[in-house]
Amino acid sequence: MYDFRETTPFTGSDDNQRPAEAMLIDGQYIEDLIPGYSTLQVSGRELLSQSIEKQTIGKSDGEFIQYVRNPSREIVVGYRLAAADNLSFRQAFYKLNDILHGENHQVSFNDDPSKYWLATLSDIDDVPKGRNAITSSFTLFVPDGIAHSVATKTADNMPYKDMPMNLLTGTNDAFTMGGGIPETNWDSSRLLTRIGLPVTVSSPEVLPQGNGFGYVPTVGNTYTQSIFVSTNAPVTGNAVQVSWYTPYAHNTGGSDSLVNVSANIYRIVSTFTWPAENAGKTLRAIDLYNFTKVFDLTKGTFLYFYMPKLEAGASVSPWSPNPADPEYYADTITVHNGGTYPVEPVITTTMHADNGLIAFINSQGGVLQFGNPEEADGVERQRSEVARYEGFDKEPAGAAYNTGQTNSHYYYIAAQKNVMEGSVKYADDDGSAVEPVFLSTNSYYWEGPSLHLKTTNASNGSNTGSFIAKWRYKFNSSVNALGAIEMTLDNDTGVAYQVIIRANYAGKDDVDVQVFAGSTLVFQQTLNRSVFSNGRYYEAKLTKLGNTLNLQLAGIVQGGITPSEVITKNPPLIMPPIMLTSNEASLPITGATLWFQRFENYPYPDMGVYDMDIEWLNVDYWTDLSNRFSAGDVATIDVANRQILVNGVINADLQLIDNDWKKFRLLPGDTQILTRRSYWAQPYELEVAFREAFL
Repeated sequence: MYDFRETTPFTGSDDNQRPAEAMLIDGQYIEDLIPGYSTLQVSGRELLSQSIEKQTIGKSDGEFIQYVRNPSREIVVGYRLAAADNLSFRQAFYKLNDILHGENHQVSFNDDPSKYWLATLSDIDDVPKGRNAITSSFTLFVPDGIAHSVATKTADNMPYKDMPMNLLTGTNDAFTMGGGIPETNWDSSRLLTRIGLPVTVSSPEVLPQGNGFGYVPTVGNTYTQSIFVSTNAPVTGNAVQVSWYTPYAHNTGGSDSLVNVSANIYRIVSTFTWPAENAGKTLRAIDLYNFTKVFDLTKGTFLYFYMPKLEAGASVSPWSPNPADPEYYADTITVHNGGTYPVEPVITTTMHADNGLIAFINSQGGVLQFGNPEEADGVERQRSEVARYEGFDKEPAGAAYNTGQTNSHYYYIAAQKNVMEGSVKYADDDGSAVEPVFLSTNSYYWEGPSLHLKTTNASNGSNTGSFIAKWRYKFNSSVNALGAIEMTLDNDTGVAYQVIIRANYAGKDDVDVQVFAGSTLVFQQTLNRSVFSNGRYYEAKLTKLGNTLNLQLAGIVQGGITPSEVITKNPPLIMPPIMLTSNEASLPITGATLWFQRFENYPYPDMGVYDMDIEWLNVDYWTDLSNRFSAGDVATIDVANRQILVNGVINADLQLIDNDWKKFRLLPGDTQILTRRSYWAQPYELEVAFREAFL
């Protein structure tokens, strides 16, 4: 048999028509690089033999196969090179040497440019002597013996990728009508109205994502809205009739759609054009109305409205979630390898929220895991939080005067009215922050101004937890001065906790300190009024920890008095811890009241409150932890090179020792890959990229 010889000279000028087996190396044909070069024939790309390791077992017939493997392959390229003169001939070979030398060239051939081989020049045939037009050959060594697809195939976990991205995930059975009430005649007040619409994206007009209340349609443009309605049981008798109107004209005309829901599921569709009279107006939402129609519902039958949708255009498209929603990304994908040889993919994951674990399980039993399956999204911690703080250097915002709660009428003269009246003054010359301004005469037993301020709940919503309330106050009194300061933590229905300092005995040096929990006096101690005299400032600190209540009164150094003198002359009053009942320990606190009182028209003490600090203690709060993967992170798993890159940087710390890389090759046919993440994390975007390979 004769070798094939190309009989038509190739001049390089015949419209780039190349030989059938012209060789493409690293993206360029040699014919295009070297004038007079032409590929003649190529061999070695067909069947690949198998390398068999055999063993003879004793005297048994035949041999035992230990293993079979694919060897390397050699591709022989025959070529013709013709040059006009000796110099051109030599320069052509210089160029050919430059092209062929080096390792792992990507080599394709004109009869199948969709595949390439990773090849290295390994041998050359002799070049005939004394001629400028020769035929010869060279040999390419292909270590893996495999042809690879030039094109990269991808598979991803986005089941709705090819559908219009037109909707947030829909509502659910929480939207019901009827609630099982055995009535049949319904009016608009009994129907579900104003389902919050997610705005959709649809060409040619792009509608922003949102709740449907922030989109201003374009006058003259056409929109289509749809919603699914279903029943939890077949409707018998008369069909259910639903009047469904456009959002802008439910009672002024416009297009509407009346449908009979005689089946269990029905999709209502309505198309409308935004009118000129609504220019600049915001689209509200889908409204469901029924003015004149009758719902024939038996007891226990519900109507459900779900998957509402708005899109631009005159036709409705399939319902699909939005890429921002976790449901948009499936946990399982199927990857099809149409080649004849296993390949090693590149897996790319994109985080759309914090995550601590990336893991894959495939149908071959392979497992790859990166990160920590036990990583938490956050932790519960405790902290103190301000419920109210006032320095009283200016009039507080939201202050209410001569209102608030008191226990005075419980402990003292119940029949005699105690009245809050008068006013307070701020930033007095002596530095006090808030002091009473009594009326000129007092016609009651106990009378004076009060200041009431709201408190805030803890961040967890509680207003019944542990707290510490501190007031700095003065209470300078002569022996005949009668008066009181009530410092109260209260709510809308009464006192929660209260501290009272009261001089109640004319001609005596006694001052009572009282503590209330609700309306119960839980502590009382009588002190000498000299404890509060001499212009000193004091701190009252009321603390509730769990079901224990405690009060401390301590002197604050002023006027050159040393700490030792304060301890000697003015030891702090410490109330023994009081165990509260469960009801007393769970009293809500919504405000704080300061009430300055005098008794009838007696002289009254020099009183004032300098600041008030109320804090919630041991408030449980959740704090986000910094996770291994954050929103926006891209983690790339390169199976061939056994490595993971996070945002393009290799991260060896994320790998586990028992990762089974070999089992993560994609075998010919279908491979199912199951994704795993932290139990608290949202699904992540996943793409598997690979090039098919062929023996």
